[in-house]
Amino acid sequence: MTDKRVGIITFHHSYNCGSMLQAFALQRVIERLGYEAEIIDFSNGGQKQLYSVTQPNNSVKNILKNIILFPYKDRIRKNFESFEEFKNAEFHLSPESYSRMEELTDTRYFVVVTGSDQVWNITIEDGDDAYYLPWVRNARKIAYAPSFGAKNVMKYADDPEKYKTYLSDFDALSIREENGKKWLQDLVEKDVPVLLDPTLLLDADAYEQIADQNLNLPDKYIFFYSPSYQKDIVHLVQCVSNKYHLPVIAFNTKTFYVKGMQRTGFKLPEIENPRSYLTLIKNATLIMTTSFHGTVFPTIFRKPVWVIKNGGMFGDDDRVKTLIKELGIEERLIPIEYREYFNYMKMVDYSYYEEELPILRNKAIQYLKDSLDTTNEE
Repeated sequence: MTDKRVGIITFHHSYNCGSMLQAFALQRVIERLGYEAEIIDFSNGGQKQLYSVTQPNNSVKNILKNIILFPYKDRIRKNFESFEEFKNAEFHLSPESYSRMEELTDTRYFVVVTGSDQVWNITIEDGDDAYYLPWVRNARKIAYAPSFGAKNVMKYADDPEKYKTYLSDFDALSIREENGKKWLQDLVEKDVPVLLDPTLLLDADAYEQIADQNLNLPDKYIFFYSPSYQKDIVHLVQCVSNKYHLPVIAFNTKTFYVKGMQRTGFKLPEIENPRSYLTLIKNATLIMTTSFHGTVFPTIFRKPVWVIKNGGMFGDDDRVKTLIKELGIEERLIPIEYREYFNYMKMVDYSYYEEELPILRNKAIQYLKDSLDTTNEE
């Protein structure tokens, strides 16, 4: 162990641009504070299956998916290989890789940080108790802006007391959303800060340095980032595309073909990875999204973006709602229904954002400084 090495455990291995880029950002920020940041190369079996090219043929649904995706499997594999390239090039990874919590050890670190992203969502396929750090015995435990993914542990866990014990053992706690703050208060009776997603702690130039400089793109286009391709949302984007005569570039190849999106006329980029994702957002005429990080990155590049209200946003899922409220862009949340006379090309007023972002950044970075510096003094 060194007194300067910080271990980070997060969703760095998921082939999801937001997950990878928040891991990149947290690593970079901790390094800027003068520490050696090392991402613990943990990826459980659920995560590996979630991001595999094909699904096991154990249900009619999976068999049908595999049949649909068979003509595109080489393209999907190429995309996943490019995510691997990004991971190996941009992350400072632990010497060993792990797939089970029982294999993990904190012997290399004086601090272990969990977060950000939905690492505390116990309902997802790649969820794991490892992100609650019960395996950390000697290092101090810090939570940087983790998310419950709108799933209250008290409601969804078979044994909520287990998570209460895990969380009570942290040396520093924070959270990413307002609902999570309330749920943590109920669990551990502590008032914890709501902090920015780590992606917002870096300026655009940090992302421009890792973006794809060779992507072939039209001069003007709509970038549509919505992992589920819900029919009524797709219809809205089609209407906006037709109104302004703009082509649409989408993302997430597997879901794109499973949902038959090629029939819409939407196109996919030649390659999918965090580098192309950044370039697609930076150069887009307009971004339309349902995603948390699909909302974050247009603001970093000060681009016009519409967030389409859907699904969980009508209930407990306040991930995007917390974000746009913090950043003062609540007017960019729009309904699914197409409005013929609405100006979908309206620019974003970033004036409040420009004032508030430095304050929120300073709060987040000060939390990290205090947590890490206090640790280092002990």
